[in-house]
Amino acid sequence: RLKWALRTCCAITSQKWLKCALLPPNTPVSAADLARIHRSAFVNARPWSEDEFQHLMTQPGVHVSAVHGCFAMGRLVLDEVEILVVACAVEAQRQGLARQMMLALIEASAALGARSVFLEVAADNAPALGLYRSLEFEHVGRRKRYYQRRGGTKCDALIFRNLLT
Repeated sequence: RLKWALRTCCAITSQKWLKCALLPPNTPVSAADLARIHRSAFVNARPWSEDEFQHLMTQPGVHVSAVHGCFAMGRLVLDEVEILVVACAVEAQRQGLARQMMLALIEASAALGARSVFLEVAADNAPALGLYRSLEFEHVGRRKRYYQRRGGTKCDALIFRNLLT
């Protein structure tokens, strides 16, 4: 079980940073800001574009928790939330922000009925693996050669789960 440590999060909007409990689907969040953060965070992989983030944010059940330089995005379907991406720009890393955004997103999803959380992470992403293990996620699977790296190499994806009930 996750230990809830955060009760609010901040949301990126095109105008300013706003205090909120959760960004509901279709909230006006800046896809450009999310793309910029993602590009800074994932230097070994293809960054997601502004258009990709904009498309994701219009899908049912997609939510974002964010602070300046860091965000977590997930999709709630029935009683499961899939963490789509957690990203912190280089200048925002190693400050506990990813943990806070994860906890905010998961807590809000649990309030909406989520009973489990799933995510995939690159097997070579040691900081993320440490975060997910510290949040008591358990390793439940592997997708061989799932992530395409810059330069053509491939990396396995590890699948993690956390039961909220």
